[in-house]
Amino acid sequence: MNSSRILVVDDEPQLRRVLRSTLSALGFVVADAETGEAALECVRTEKFDLILLDINMPGLSGLETCRAIRAKSDVGILMLTVRDRAEDKIQALDAGADGYVTKPFDVNELLARIRATLRRAPVSAHAE
Repeated sequence: MNSSRILVVDDEPQLRRVLRSTLSALGFVVADAETGEAALECVRTEKFDLILLDINMPGLSGLETCRAIRAKSDVGILMLTVRDRAEDKIQALDAGADGYVTKPFDVNELLARIRATLRRAPVSAHAE
């Protein structure tokens, strides 16, 4: 059905496992990273169509990771985080995120946001 490549970046192993399982079952090709630093390494070595990125991580924060990715790529980025204040959402969007999903989340809403972000992805992201 779908061969889009998604990178899940979160320091919670259980969440990475659930998202990997759910998204893989829907035909997505899924990789994951536990830290912002690991995510940047993945982005350097692999091509992704979408990144699901947590804000609260040890080391390089999700916001810093988002800015670093955005400086080199126009890949779709959805923030997936427990932070739900308007200020947090504004910071994430200003850092380059395309969307924001608050944990706990409804999986169907997340999937709809993934589809919407992939529809808006640059043609080059799917062509390579």
